[in-house]
Amino acid sequence: MEKVDILLSLYQPNINYLIQQLTSIDQQDYENIELFVYDDCVSEPFDTSIVNQYVTHHKVTLLPQLDKNLGYIKAFEHLVDCCNGDYVAFCDQDDIWFKNKISESVKTLKQDDSLLVLSEKQIIDGNNVILKERARSGSYKNYDNWHTGDDIFKYTSIFCFGVGMCMVMKAETAKAMIPFPAYTGHDNWALITSSALGKVSFYEEPLVQYRRHGKNVTGTLANIYTKKDYYNQRVVPLVKLTQYIKEKYPDKEGLEEVVAFTNAREKGDIIGLYKYRYLAPDIAKFDIVIHFIPNFMFPLFVKFVKKIG
Repeated sequence: MEKVDILLSLYQPNINYLIQQLTSIDQQDYENIELFVYDDCVSEPFDTSIVNQYVTHHKVTLLPQLDKNLGYIKAFEHLVDCCNGDYVAFCDQDDIWFKNKISESVKTLKQDDSLLVLSEKQIIDGNNVILKERARSGSYKNYDNWHTGDDIFKYTSIFCFGVGMCMVMKAETAKAMIPFPAYTGHDNWALITSSALGKVSFYEEPLVQYRRHGKNVTGTLANIYTKKDYYNQRVVPLVKLTQYIKEKYPDKEGLEEVVAFTNAREKGDIIGLYKYRYLAPDIAKFDIVIHFIPNFMFPLFVKFVKKIG
């Protein structure tokens, strides 16, 4: 049986949520699992010995802390670099996995001959109340309406098409992700890399419960107060990410569309944004609208969008 490495990055976790996550890992019905744990809070280290109290059916490896915080992106890169299995599963510190999450994901990867599989998820609150049985249900967004075998490369290069805790991927592909760019999350880089190199699958049934609570509800406009904030925090990173992708996968089909859309965002080119709006409709619409909004009115507009969104 191939080995699956679960990669858990910690940073001042909520102990109750973490225990539930660890318990769900311990109850996985797939046998050959190793849990790799790294605590990225150097100033206030977490007592990682608790991991061994709640994960007793699978092997646990606690990685030693480094001399400085890596940040969540580089923390997962460090975990990928240290793991040694056949498959990799990214793990957050406050969610819950169904007991067949790993087994069904591995089965799907084999059946589909895919590099990565992403599953549907349930949404729960801080008290484990199910807020939504299926996260994609009723959504018209392009990131909620793709399926196994779809080429999502050019779309996820602009807006992430899935979260890490829903993913299992081939370790060889995960290793090929290194070094991780600093301009996007580890999960989006996993989707970009996997869709650039091969096939990506979507498992249509929920295999995880994603916990939505105050500390992880950020949103696209979090910490955005001015046009300058928006440009520096949302546009510039995409420009840098696109440059990184061009260097990594220069011949990938669809890249020229990503470049054109990114250039349009950087230059405030309304015609270009409209032409390539199919790549990220909400982003294109927002960028076109704010082009006509005076700087002094932008904060009010952001408040309005957050309120209705």
